[in-house]
Amino acid sequence: MMMKSIVSVFAIFVATVAAESHVVKLVNNCGQGTAVFEVAGGKQFTGASNTISGPVKGGVAWIKGAFGCGDADALNCGDVEFTLINPDTDPSNTQNAVNYSLQQNAGQTHTFKYKMDVVANGCSLKPNNPGPCTGPTQASCPGAFVGTDPADGTVFQCSAADVGLTITFC
Repeated sequence: MMMKSIVSVFAIFVATVAAESHVVKLVNNCGQGTAVFEVAGGKQFTGASNTISGPVKGGVAWIKGAFGCGDADALNCGDVEFTLINPDTDPSNTQNAVNYSLQQNAGQTHTFKYKMDVVANGCSLKPNNPGPCTGPTQASCPGAFVGTDPADGTVFQCSAADVGLTITFC
């Protein structure tokens, strides 16, 4: 009976250690609206600190309820797009990635209306950390996808487990 208890405790410990978790912090310094992010499937998060269990495949963050931004999406305003996935047994099968979008094509209408900044917690983004987005061009919004070319921006990536983000607006 003692051996069965030890095995059960070990199984719970392994399951706990292996659980994937990402913390996304939202900071709204705009004085209006609500900082929000939405993940694939349409679930929205608005808290200052949000813990997501499991991978985040396709997150989008923006200011909701101000600047003419869409409430159900980031249309009409710039956004921070991200994916957070832990490495598994194949390190090439992971993606922690972020980018700024000011894209104007294929039904996307994202326009610079407020400053944005994203910092990865738990890894260093490559080719380099993007830095703050302070204007409507790639010179003032590092790596941003702008205009109508869907391939003109930079996706900043890193490989690490349980990476989190701090996204600041204004």
